[in-house]
Amino acid sequence: MIDITERYNRDKESTIQYDISELLQTDLSDHLKACLMNLDNPIICKFVALFPLQDKSKISTIRNSLNGMKDILPMDLFEETKDEVTEICNDYKWMNSKEGKMILQIEKWINEARHCIASDFSSEHIYIGRSLIEPVSLIVGGYVKELNTKTNIESCLNNMNPPIDIEYKIEICD
Repeated sequence: MIDITERYNRDKESTIQYDISELLQTDLSDHLKACLMNLDNPIICKFVALFPLQDKSKISTIRNSLNGMKDILPMDLFEETKDEVTEICNDYKWMNSKEGKMILQIEKWINEARHCIASDFSSEHIYIGRSLIEPVSLIVGGYVKELNTKTNIESCLNNMNPPIDIEYKIEICD
């Protein structure tokens, strides 16, 4: 017989638990910035000053500037810079897409909801995440001892104005 903690962990693992916003990149890495700035070139300094990326119109400026540095930079440093710029531009476009904005809104809500659950229902086995299959989703699951606790958790989370409907998977167990 599987105990509650094992069931909880198995169920929790079937949802996205990490905050995607922590994986998104808008700035050059400190290491790359240092390598570029050590070259002490005004063209490169202007390029580095374009970051962090905050405006869609800067994407073409960044790409043009990068192409202009191709002959200045050693090939390996150019390739490393090009890879980071590509990731930054892709992340920026995703963050500002309809789906990206919605997922980031859901993630923000999840972080607040987790804090609430941890402080108000700390003795319960509750997880909050998104579906692995459908990332624009909100799942709250776990195991509680009483129906009253389940009702209170659902009421508390519904009152936090979730950005989309919550799929509840909370079970009552002994």
